[in-house]
Amino acid sequence: MSNSGDGFEGIFHEIVDNSDDVILLVDREFKIRYASAATQRKFKKDSLVLLGKNVFDFISADKRVQWKSCLRSNTPQFSEDIRLEILGQKLYFEVNVLTLRNGIGWVFRLYDITERKIREKKLIVKNKQLDHVLYKTIHDLKAPVSSMLGLVNLAERTENKEEREQYVSLIRRSLVKMDSFIDEMGDFFRNEKFSVQRSKISLTDIIQSEVEHLKNLHQVRNILVEINVNEEVEFYSDNVRIKTVVTNILSNAIKYSDSRKENPFIKITGFVDEEFCGLRFEDNGIGVEPEHSEKIFDMFFRATSQAQGSGLGLYIVKDTIERLSGTIVMRSNYGVGTTFEVQIPNQILQPSEVE
Repeated sequence: MSNSGDGFEGIFHEIVDNSDDVILLVDREFKIRYASAATQRKFKKDSLVLLGKNVFDFISADKRVQWKSCLRSNTPQFSEDIRLEILGQKLYFEVNVLTLRNGIGWVFRLYDITERKIREKKLIVKNKQLDHVLYKTIHDLKAPVSSMLGLVNLAERTENKEEREQYVSLIRRSLVKMDSFIDEMGDFFRNEKFSVQRSKISLTDIIQSEVEHLKNLHQVRNILVEINVNEEVEFYSDNVRIKTVVTNILSNAIKYSDSRKENPFIKITGFVDEEFCGLRFEDNGIGVEPEHSEKIFDMFFRATSQAQGSGLGLYIVKDTIERLSGTIVMRSNYGVGTTFEVQIPNQILQPSEVE
């Protein structure tokens, strides 16, 4: 029988030590008498180092009184989530405590829930973000709609042709602003909801198409746009997201062009090799004041009273590029102009869906 018992004990130790859960046996004095092999893997400490230590040395002070009370009351079992900081890393565990037979101590089982906690925190942040976006959307759509309704009333009442044309022009401006805002909302939600897709992309075609669309939309005629993109290597990425990046950066350059300058320009240069696509957008617009440079990619940030959009455009650009595992750098001299440099991996050898 002893051999049989030894066999079962060996199997027990093998099961426990191969488990990802940390198992601690604690005596009536709250001292650790056994620590499973997972202790070293999770806590980066030899399990032997923990033997003889008081288990409450590792429990936050605010929980000690409550836990000791539960343990001493001979509660058969209880569980709670805790956070431990190990080598500068925050880990979360679901702790289940079981009272041993005859009250000789307790079994502590620590189940790692760090990934779940991180997902929960991200979800909370996303929900708050979406609440913020929803409130902002309602607010920013209501303003131009109210403005247009007022202008329509004025246009209906006047018999003066010139005044009516002025009202129509103002209504058109409000519609353009609303259209731009709706496009930004669409980009934001597409970026949030859809996985990254892979397809062959012509950068030159996308850029030329968006330049014409934006110049017509904003009735811009005097900005010189130069395009020089070397596409000797095929470029594969997410077509919709690349278009989103190009559209928002170009729209930003057009919106914040400097009307006082004689020759406003936007220069777009780029290349594609087997590893990356690089794009550079340079303009001589109003630029960004130095104190605003660090905030330019923040959600809803507007660096100037000349701002016409929602403040989402550059936030969407940065978020989109990061989802494509790329980078973006902005350099600006106030009153001189702004340059954006973008680098995005070429997915030429990757599968059609990369997320």
